[in-house]
Amino acid sequence: MTDAKELRKRLEALNRAPLRRAPAKSTEADAIRKDIRRRTKPSPPVRPIVYRRDLPEPGVRPLRQRPLPGKPVPLDEAVDGVVTESPHGAKAYVITRSILSAGGELSPLNAAFRDALTSSQSALPEWIAAACSAESIAPGDVVFFDLETTGLSCTPIFLVGAMGWEGDGLVARQFLARNYSEERAILSLFLEWAATKRLLVSFNGKSFDLPMVRVRAAANGIPFSLNVPHFDLLHVARRAWHSTLPNHRLQTLETHICGRARQGDIPSWEIPEAYHAYVRTANAAEIVEILRHNLLDLVTLADLMVRLPPPA
Repeated sequence: MTDAKELRKRLEALNRAPLRRAPAKSTEADAIRKDIRRRTKPSPPVRPIVYRRDLPEPGVRPLRQRPLPGKPVPLDEAVDGVVTESPHGAKAYVITRSILSAGGELSPLNAAFRDALTSSQSALPEWIAAACSAESIAPGDVVFFDLETTGLSCTPIFLVGAMGWEGDGLVARQFLARNYSEERAILSLFLEWAATKRLLVSFNGKSFDLPMVRVRAAANGIPFSLNVPHFDLLHVARRAWHSTLPNHRLQTLETHICGRARQGDIPSWEIPEAYHAYVRTANAAEIVEILRHNLLDLVTLADLMVRLPPPA
């Protein structure tokens, strides 16, 4: 095979050729120069092919070991609920309980919530009117809601936590899908109850929770006709405490504004995998943790409402 040294000699000889061969000489010289560059260019190091799926994901936190050790706990033994049929015929598990089940220290919240909506000295009606043009809201008109899903980006919903005023206090109704097929039932049951209210309250629900319910309702063939004013506490909290907090996450507000810190709470990012593990194993031990996490989120929404300062 001709090496680069021989090619350079050919190029020098070509440059000394008579001028009458200039066009052909120029073409041949360009070809020789290209061949020299190709032969003298160092070969890149051979690297193994690394597929995207094999790369480590940044910021991924390790999951707890699943399934949990010990004998599996059936759902009906772990949680006191009722199998309820939805308007569309499907069934789901519904857990109904007072907010006091989340802690006896929450007892004053019932009276504070009632007074915040009915007292002429309260700032809450002004916040509600400014945020969503709803007026004359009574305690029984409000439904708080918070979702737990199997992931992000329109993945199925497995728990709709809702809370409203019943009798003389706040009561949570948690609509739980015992498997993936019961999503239709929990959405139907929640939408039926929410349609009887005059005000939805959520945290980032305008951007995430309510659009998620709308998309999943469509995926399950459920008509979505909910048309209730929506009070999103994330936007309100940003205006109320815009310069006093490190961020406006729900648990940051819970710690700094409500004065509570959770102990042993399952992290939000672990909840989807915990639910998938429950469906695989029928061990409801972590469903108890998920339900408590969801209940505390609902309670914090009500607590934040009664602590809103007068609007600026």
